[in-house]
Amino acid sequence: MIDREPVNIMGVIAFPNPNKDERVIRFIDSEYHTLFTIKDGESIVITRFDGEKMVFPCKYIDDCHVCIGNSAYHICEFAEMQERNGNIYVPSAPKISGEIGTYEIYQIPATADVDYYFRSYEAAKGKLQSADYQRSYAGMYAKGNSLEDLWAKHNRDSRPFAHRMRSMSVSDIVVLTQGGKKTAYYTDSVGFKEVPEFLTQKHQEKNKHRERGIER
Repeated sequence: MIDREPVNIMGVIAFPNPNKDERVIRFIDSEYHTLFTIKDGESIVITRFDGEKMVFPCKYIDDCHVCIGNSAYHICEFAEMQERNGNIYVPSAPKISGEIGTYEIYQIPATADVDYYFRSYEAAKGKLQSADYQRSYAGMYAKGNSLEDLWAKHNRDSRPFAHRMRSMSVSDIVVLTQGGKKTAYYTDSVGFKEVPEFLTQKHQEKNKHRERGIER
């Protein structure tokens, strides 16, 4: 095995792969689960929590560092920054696959006005209304993740958005997007219950807003 000499790239003491054909940029979540890879020079799209989309070209530094736009990051540093901000990030030309997953958490803001707040799905069944909910967070969902992992992450002291949203609790809705397909889950007293009606109602809300826009 031949030792590689370090080089200084954008202030990073880097050990780039000498074989340029094997250089890929790996994007991970904050727990080092691989989300996707792109080739050196390709771009990613970051979608901020407020919906603004930004495209950044990416340059390989070494297997653990990347230049995104004009800034150099350790791949975990980048993941942690996006997690803190509730951003999601995908290749600018993503393949249709189950490789890239994201999630959103919806919570009830007007807790005093909703009688199924913090109640089991059995109590909420037949009453659940998407209009009662507000989108509270968005993040990346790796293949190795589970809904229980999200519960743990959003209940720890160092949870993302700790000063902007409540810890994840019973009656919250989690919407997973995997391979382009969305699935909604109600956080039950024990485990999670799939609630397709939540997505149906969200779709109907969106159509109503579009119709009102046309009427104006």
